[in-house]
Amino acid sequence: MVVFESISLPVILKFNGKSILILAGMAGMTWLTSIFIKVQEPTTLLPSTAVFGTIMSLFLAFKTNEAYNRWWEARKMWGQLVNSSRTFARQVLNLITLHPDQNIHDQDELKNIQKELIYRHIGYINALRLSLRRERSWQELDPFVNKKELSEISAQTNLPTQLILKQAEQLKSIFNAGAENDYRYMQMDHTLNEFYNIQGACERIKNTVFPRIYSLYTTSFTWLFVFILIFSLFDEFDWQILTVRTLVGYVFVSLEKISRFLKDPFENRISDTPMSALCRTIEIDLREMLGERDIPAPVRPVNGVLY
Repeated sequence: MVVFESISLPVILKFNGKSILILAGMAGMTWLTSIFIKVQEPTTLLPSTAVFGTIMSLFLAFKTNEAYNRWWEARKMWGQLVNSSRTFARQVLNLITLHPDQNIHDQDELKNIQKELIYRHIGYINALRLSLRRERSWQELDPFVNKKELSEISAQTNLPTQLILKQAEQLKSIFNAGAENDYRYMQMDHTLNEFYNIQGACERIKNTVFPRIYSLYTTSFTWLFVFILIFSLFDEFDWQILTVRTLVGYVFVSLEKISRFLKDPFENRISDTPMSALCRTIEIDLREMLGERDIPAPVRPVNGVLY
């Protein structure tokens, strides 16, 4: 996600360099055509081009708005995940105690159980990040999840789901047979349900494809409009008008590309939800709640982009 008000030139070129080259090529082709092709009467494409541009503006506005809604919902879900993670850690530290009705025998065992639950949750949020990005680098979870446990569930289709199930099983064993009637267990189980709701919302955004026909037509018609806008100048060539029209074309092409990027907010691109940074934020908060001192540094932006 771009976090600086000013974006560096390398980022702009990385995002739109190919489009800039294509537009420059169109402008150059128009200039060459104006030299070698002479027409007796100028074309009258400008009124039609203006109508075409108005229609394309409406299409792009709708597509960009819908794409932004998907992007914003993804960001809200991860913001909710940050808050729910803090809630879960607080519940682990305050509701799991040396109480007679809990299956914990001494202070050392209590600390180990609390750390295991919180570390497994850190593993869960990172597993969700990897899953949404279609990455299977499960070795990143080694510092947080027991290796034997991780090897048992790593072959499962949905590893984050299995980690929450492990959390639920351990909580039930802690609160013994009466867990279903224990308000502390019920509160923590409700928090686990919140994680499933957040995960499900993110998976819905990831797996629900933006209508392909609409995307295809919008992209195709945008480039067709830009081509007509620039190339229609070949019979009355003027560098100033060509420059303005090329810039207008760049605006349309950029808006279309922005909408394509925003509709898929989990691809680890410059416009996406900064899941790596949010996972690190959660890790820092939860490990500090455990009283640890050897805490990793927050993820910093790279060239104005936070991943």
